[in-house]
Amino acid sequence: MCEDKLDAITLFDKFKKNILSYLLMVEDDFCEVNILINELKKYEPFHLDVRESTPTQNALNIAVVVSYARNFKRSFGFYYIDEINTKLMKNFSTDEKEFHKRIISDRDKEFAHSDASSNDIQIYEEGMYSYSRRTVRQLLEKKEIVILQEMVSKIRSEIENQIKYLK
Repeated sequence: MCEDKLDAITLFDKFKKNILSYLLMVEDDFCEVNILINELKKYEPFHLDVRESTPTQNALNIAVVVSYARNFKRSFGFYYIDEINTKLMKNFSTDEKEFHKRIISDRDKEFAHSDASSNDIQIYEEGMYSYSRRTVRQLLEKKEIVILQEMVSKIRSEIENQIKYLK
């Protein structure tokens, strides 16, 4: 056998270990997402208007969106992320796929970056004083939080299936 040729079995084992490492990492990440979702679900007082919600509710909302979405963004050092993530979402309904896209978009435009198109600066006047406040437009509704938790459950189940297959 020529020494210049790739050893397909060794190469496959390296890819397999890389994919398994990725799945174990996102398994932990989605466990964290689930914990954050549970905290947001039970948070009181729960307001949909960002001007009425507390800083803690806003922080939990941002944490849920960013923690969920980061698993679907490019991860350096891992291969075939898009293909793996597509497989993890294979049991999503059409509505869940659309909601997933919105969560990713919210993360990209409103939470993880400062896109001008999504920043809403409001000017408030109280007597002779005025101040501005940058607001985040999207807060998750209670029903959306439940849907997202169901989506995370589907992903976690598929992660378990894939890990069993690779081991």
